[in-house]
Amino acid sequence: MSGKRKKRTARPAKTGAVWRQSADEATLAQNPRYNGFACGHGAHGERKFNRAKANRAWKAQLRQEGASRGSFPFYVLTA
Repeated sequence: MSGKRKKRTARPAKTGAVWRQSADEATLAQNPRYNGFACGHGAHGERKFNRAKANRAWKAQLRQEGASRGSFPFYVLTA
């Protein structure tokens, strides 16, 4: 037997489309991607964490789940 055999690697087909892109997809692929975290401005709009909105939601949830104030009678037990 002669020397070692060369391993054959899988190669993509040389003919035919691998995938098809619409005109909109091609346009978006050409545009630069915005990375707000790289330039220091972060996420925009509703994706950004809003403390006031989270606080309002938390208080609304407490109001919905908890009993209203004064609903429990206060009894003083004396021994």
